[in-house]
Amino acid sequence: MKTTQYPYLQKKLILSALAVFGALVATHSQAATVSGGALILNLNRDALIAGTLLDNTPAPSIYLEEFWDSSAASKTFFQLRDDNTPVNPGDYAANEISATGLQYAVNGSTIAPNPAGRVNANTTFEFDPNNLFGTATGSIGLAGVMRFRVDVTPPNNRVLMGDMTLDYDPTSEGATPGRSGWIITNHIGFDAGGFELFDVTTLLVGNSLTINGNLGFGWGFDHLGATTARLNDTRIGTFSFQTTVVPVPAAIWFFVSGLSGLLISSRTKRTSAI
Repeated sequence: MKTTQYPYLQKKLILSALAVFGALVATHSQAATVSGGALILNLNRDALIAGTLLDNTPAPSIYLEEFWDSSAASKTFFQLRDDNTPVNPGDYAANEISATGLQYAVNGSTIAPNPAGRVNANTTFEFDPNNLFGTATGSIGLAGVMRFRVDVTPPNNRVLMGDMTLDYDPTSEGATPGRSGWIITNHIGFDAGGFELFDVTTLLVGNSLTINGNLGFGWGFDHLGATTARLNDTRIGTFSFQTTVVPVPAAIWFFVSGLSGLLISSRTKRTSAI
């Protein structure tokens, strides 16, 4: 009698089957949260423009005009809306800024009081590291605000999106091909789905949690004419998120949303007798 490892394909099929039934073996339950890190958004400006229907002039239907990171947490809603107003609003090429590399820092469990009109959120996210997808509750607060210019008549031609949270809803997992349970929710101005997250990979190694994937329109873009693009699951960019899990979890796993790809590792190799 000798001991060998499962062949790779057989092991992958077994682990995928476990994922379908939501089986994530836990040695013990523990509550964990996240600390530090950041979310980085990379918007595809051409896909963003193509997905919105506000083409009243030769100007782009929508473009990014301003971005504030966590250092602007003390600004009021009206400062964010009106600061750095372009001298010549008709000069679209000069006023548009890059929509890639937009960094939103993870908020702590407590934050400073919000100034007028702001709803920057603290982090309330909790989960069992051995079964994040079955136990996650609360939200991850993200610091930062972007301001879009849209092709409609002033003063309604600026749209703020910010004071966002990263949330997980397991009921949305795999609802359509590539769809994940993750969503980025806008809270400034009004609460609305900011971005749907697709083709998501979620990796936990040690105390490092990494999430990557593609961005889609949330329903908060519907009033800008993006309903059709949203319902078609149109991808409009990418995102990456990295944070530290506390306390340090006793689990290592990798999950691919929409592909039933859950891989579990342990320090002890699984073997079979032949």
